Amino acid sequence: MKALTTLLVIGMLATVVVMADDVDDVKAAVQGYFAALNAGDANAYIQTRMPEYSAFAGGGLLSRNHSLAEQKNGFQTSVDAGSKRNYQLRHLEVKVYGNAAVVTGYNVGTRTLPGATAEQVREQRTEVWIKQGGQWKQVHRHASPLNVAPPQ
Repeated sequence: MKALTTLLVIGMLATVVVMADDVDDVKAAVQGYFAALNAGDANAYIQTRMPEYSAFAGGGLLSRNHSLAEQKNGFQTSVDAGSKRNYQLRHLEVKVYGNAAVVTGYNVGTRTLPGATAEQVREQRTEVWIKQGGQWKQVHRHASPLNVAPPQ
């Protein structure tokens, strides 16, 4: 009985360590995503995505992508046309549930669309990330305007 209790305690601690590592891994993946956006790096950007990625953004309907090539080409086309981003992620929080993670935070900074001047961006974001093949990939994002000042 004592051995069983010891194994149970060790198992619980090992689970906590694995989940803590997963939280750090998800945070690193999210930060890599934002670095790729800001750098206009389509190759790094696409490494953070699942083929079936979807999003609610800009107050529009659900957008879906069905392939990584489609996503990469769309991002590269916007960069080639002159789109630029200078985003900073604030208050990043990650909750891991097995091979899924829910990420929340605020995105502040600027975005410049082709032929336009820089505009301020203030969004609240929720993302779903999935661990597949040992890597965390974004499968869904919901971003909506933040109508109050983001917390410091």
